Amino acid sequence: MELPLFPLSSVLYPGLPIPLHIFEERYREMFGRVLAGERRFGVVAIARGREVGDLPEHHPVGCVAEVREVRRYPDGRLDVVAWGERRFRIEGIAEPAPYIVGDIALLPEQTGAGAERLAARVGWLFTRYLTTLLRFASEGSEQLEVPDDPVAASYLIAAGLQIELADKQRLLVAETAAERLRTEAGLLRRELALLEHLHIAGPATSAVAFTPN
Repeated sequence: MELPLFPLSSVLYPGLPIPLHIFEERYREMFGRVLAGERRFGVVAIARGREVGDLPEHHPVGCVAEVREVRRYPDGRLDVVAWGERRFRIEGIAEPAPYIVGDIALLPEQTGAGAERLAARVGWLFTRYLTTLLRFASEGSEQLEVPDDPVAASYLIAAGLQIELADKQRLLVAETAAERLRTEAGLLRRELALLEHLHIAGPATSAVAFTPN
């Protein structure tokens, strides 16, 4: 399966949205192709380099995105809202320029042993984390329901964690929801310790940020 690839300084997870601003000529061309077809492209996190300019090095595991909303500007720029669908691994490069088209293989979604029990425990930690984070930012509390489905829960928690890009990518690569949830439990405990004892918050999450590409 061939898919145009969009390298970003963020990680997209299945079931989560990502808003994008498209202004570079090569990506305008890419989205012309995407919108004329099945409206799907691949989001891959940047391993080295920048979003704008020369093509950066990117991680081999990404997420298929489907375009749901488009706003067009007279000068050709686009605002796009896409939603994550399935994880994939890049098997090769079909077209290297002007934008990357990858040969990809979709990755299975596996629950893993004990995932339901882990989801309940990690969901509680995540609720505590969000409450503490909002209090730290002097903002009101916000109710967020963590899904009962452990796969969906693992991705929602991954998106909501304010952690480094490398940790975000590690969560995407996890082979099962159980593995992802176990990793998230450790990350949440670390972040809660920073918030509650040192009053230090991690980097702002970029999973659903407006990305200027």
